[in-house]
Amino acid sequence: MLVIGIIGLLGAAVNALPQIEVIHTDAVSRSGRRFIIRRNVYPKVKRANQIIPVVVGGPQDTYVPNVVTAAVGDVVQFQFSNGNHTVTQSAADQGCTPLQATVPTAVHSGHIPFQDGQQDVGTFNLVVANTDPMFLYCATGPHCQEGQVMVINPQTVNQVVDYAKVSQATTQSTDGTTVVGGAVGKIALGNAAFVSAPAQQGGAPPGAAPAAAPAAAPAAAPPAEAAAPAASPPPAEAAPPAQAAPAEAAPATPA
Repeated sequence: MLVIGIIGLLGAAVNALPQIEVIHTDAVSRSGRRFIIRRNVYPKVKRANQIIPVVVGGPQDTYVPNVVTAAVGDVVQFQFSNGNHTVTQSAADQGCTPLQATVPTAVHSGHIPFQDGQQDVGTFNLVVANTDPMFLYCATGPHCQEGQVMVINPQTVNQVVDYAKVSQATTQSTDGTTVVGGAVGKIALGNAAFVSAPAQQGGAPPGAAPAAAPAAAPAAAPPAEAAAPAASPPPAEAAPPAQAAPAEAAPATPA
């Protein structure tokens, strides 16, 4: 069963993602997570080649969008969010297995991480050379089995669902061997199509708290130093008067 809806921006994507069509499917991973198609809405009018951003990872191990319609010459720019992920090509019926094993020129981005507080974002730019379907997955851990798969230019929506089911049925992911099929680069976090997870979950305030603690420590130190000198003078002044009193009492007795 497919349930379709359209939204403008999703979850981690806030800046540059195109309009997204959401399709709920009956494909379910071993952990019980349902596979949801998020497809870019392709312009109906002819236009110049464009950059199509795809957010990789983030709060969930997914691609957003995970179905892309692109023209020859378009650039699919994978922007790597929280975690450590890959973009690795496979055959339609061999999920989570690199096509590089038989086709050396098949796409593989290598592992591109993103950590909290990072100010630049790793990218992988893939230039679309034809409109044949391209099946992609993340080779990190069980991400592929959990639904981190996508298709560029699928013939039908069912083709995407079938690929997700094939991937979910596998027991392990195999990594690619060589970075091929695109260009690895970086962009500023402010130019990315997502906001990192810490900013959404209140991660910034905890980062500011340690900065406030050192400021309080120097403020407490001066009073401690001022108290020490004030305590030492009184004993020094009290001692001389105590010695002067016996000296005057001694001459008074012989008289």
